Amino acid sequence: MIEFLWALRFLTIIPLSHNNGAELPPQRMGVVMSLFPVVGLLIGLILVFCYIPLVIIFPGGLADALIIVIFIVLTGALHLDGLADSADGIWGAWDAEKRLEIMKDSRAGTFGVVALLVVLGLKYLSFNGMEDHVVTTAASASASLSAYLPAGGFPAEKATVLLLMPVVGRWAQTLAAGLYPYARDKSGTAHSLVVNTQFKDAAVATAITVFLAGLLLGGTGLIIAVVLAVAVFLQAFYINSRSGGLTGDTLGAINETTELSFLLLFYVV
Repeated sequence: MIEFLWALRFLTIIPLSHNNGAELPPQRMGVVMSLFPVVGLLIGLILVFCYIPLVIIFPGGLADALIIVIFIVLTGALHLDGLADSADGIWGAWDAEKRLEIMKDSRAGTFGVVALLVVLGLKYLSFNGMEDHVVTTAASASASLSAYLPAGGFPAEKATVLLLMPVVGRWAQTLAAGLYPYARDKSGTAHSLVVNTQFKDAAVATAITVFLAGLLLGGTGLIIAVVLAVAVFLQAFYINSRSGGLTGDTLGAINETTELSFLLLFYVV
């Protein structure tokens, strides 16, 4: 329970006492990361409950934009910051040492701004267009969710996406951390998380995510999970080759690109 509270406090702005898991020993950080998908599920539930009144009150396009804003606020823009820093560092220097130095700079450069615009823009467009393009992809999930959602055409498929999108993003972080080393020497916020995350922790996170994907999306969810796992491996491999390992920023970037990939896969799977 303490590990879950630590993960919840780290990944969201939900107010918790600083003592909730603050003194966890480093060796428990792998357990913390294995629970990242569970925190993602809680985030998804909050998003669904926020989306219900939004889609009733506002036009669809505006409701979709507002739920993305709520998602950003709820997570404190943590992973978007990592995306911007990673883009600046990985593409803005010629050697690993300089890339890591750039990532530490809190200022956003050209690559970072472009990455933010592209990812957020594509997230909005893919989520907003989903109701028209993907009506039956999540048919089994829609049937189960419809009993708990307002009548009158509430987009249950989008509710399913809101539930799973935070799950797969946080699973991607754990999977990457379980596969590749940390890039810095005992510095950075994510040091204890990455160095103490083992393959077994990534396996637990994977089992949770695959179970939820299969439960909510059936066979389609399992296919999406496999494709995303390959995508995470390739991203982490590329980052490792450019920076000599992972950092908290690159985990944030992997989170964001995985969430976007999850949305885009609904159009092709």
